[in-house]
Amino acid sequence: MPDSPPPASSSAPDFSRPAGGWFVLLDGGIVVLAVLSTSDAAYRAVRARVPVPPRPALRGMLAATAVIHLVEAAAAYRTARRKGSANAKRWAVQTLVVGFPSLMELRR
Repeated sequence: MPDSPPPASSSAPDFSRPAGGWFVLLDGGIVVLAVLSTSDAAYRAVRARVPVPPRPALRGMLAATAVIHLVEAAAAYRTARRKGSANAKRWAVQTLVVGFPSLMELRR
């Protein structure tokens, strides 16, 4: 008689990644925000074609994004530890990079 497959819980991964599109979409947006916040030439070029907020507002948005991602990373670390994950640091780093899609993946 063939061996039966292991129970689903023992084969569940301790770490997983959200779809790659989230990384492109969210981190791409952060890169654009950072460039517009720090580069006069990029800001002027974009503003000539598209209405964008003033640079101080963009800098505030960038700072808020950093704070939000830090808070999310701390929450991911705590949640992974509480669930007994051996990869709590990986969850935290991934969440720092991509944000809420990593937290949604962790909740599964």
